[in-house]
Amino acid sequence: MGGTLAEHRRALLPFLQRAEEVSKAAPKVAYYCRLYAVEEGLKLQNRDKAIEELLFSVMDKLEQFKAKNALNPEEDKLQLEGFALKIFSRADRVDRAGKADMSTCKAFYAASVFMEVCTQFGELDEDLEGKQKYAAWRAADIRKALREGRTPAPPAEPKSYSPGQKVVCKLDESSLPVQGTVLSSMGNKFMVSLPGGTQEVSSSKLALDAVPGTSVMYRNASGVEQEGKILSMDVTVWPPSYEVERSDGVSNTEEKNITVVAAPEPSAPAVPQSPSHSKEEQTGNTFDVNDLSLDDASVSAPPAPSLPTPPSPAPILPKSPATTPKPRPAAQPSYPSATSSASTFNQVPGFVPGLLQMNDAQRQAKVAISSLGFQDYKSAIEYLQK
Repeated sequence: MGGTLAEHRRALLPFLQRAEEVSKAAPKVAYYCRLYAVEEGLKLQNRDKAIEELLFSVMDKLEQFKAKNALNPEEDKLQLEGFALKIFSRADRVDRAGKADMSTCKAFYAASVFMEVCTQFGELDEDLEGKQKYAAWRAADIRKALREGRTPAPPAEPKSYSPGQKVVCKLDESSLPVQGTVLSSMGNKFMVSLPGGTQEVSSSKLALDAVPGTSVMYRNASGVEQEGKILSMDVTVWPPSYEVERSDGVSNTEEKNITVVAAPEPSAPAVPQSPSHSKEEQTGNTFDVNDLSLDDASVSAPPAPSLPTPPSPAPILPKSPATTPKPRPAAQPSYPSATSSASTFNQVPGFVPGLLQMNDAQRQAKVAISSLGFQDYKSAIEYLQK
């Protein structure tokens, strides 16, 4: 890694400064801060003479410490992580109480440096890595507020999902977000029912599944809350972005700045209309014999009406052969044409595509636009057809 003398100093001084600050209170922590600085310094290319002299002086201090103290990497790792977490917890308590100042900012920054030093023992676990990134971000956020003359607003509370709540889950960088339902929680871990089965997922991989129309409380940078409604949710970025409509405008924000008040009322599904019939046909008061298929074996003639007895017996006449009426051919039922049927179902009023369908359509459209920029018309058409 190349760079100027000033850049090389900035790469090493944070660790050397922390070592000097804790050399008396936690000498072993100071040792590992210096060791990490040396390891990072040896990676620098085209080092200036001043950097070389600095590294040699730090190496001398390391040798002197090793000569007087026993080192145990496994135990020392736990000690260093515990020290970093203690600094972080103190700063976090003050910050959440709304009393953050420049000392809180420095404590967060120091905690992030100590956690980075822990990486010389191996990769940080998910919880420690998350705290390291949060501490660095929070230190910068508090510093910015103080420079602007603002009182730093307390951070949002940690994510909390109750059983039965709908969420969106992104298991890793390469996977697409999927919808799920929270079953239970334990600290920062949640059991979530996903399309592929039930999994234990950390909060960093979950986000609120807020459909358009969801009523929320929106909190701005100053901590002031306003009523609002979700207009859309963008899961093409992670964490997702939420578009919130308020009385004074529209904002794109993160989940930490919104609190769900009420879900939108479900709308009744639209029912495709059947072919129109007359009022009499709908009430069933009439029927058309042409709509029935007559069968001699199954349909019997109605009984003949009774006639009054004649006053005198009529002469008996020879009967003519009975003529069996021929059944009329069954009328073929009429159906709507294919064109009218397709039109009915393609224009169902009130149809709203799902969240993932909308996001997938947006993503395909963006790829198509990118293809047009390279004059790849064939690919653009294929993406739009998807």
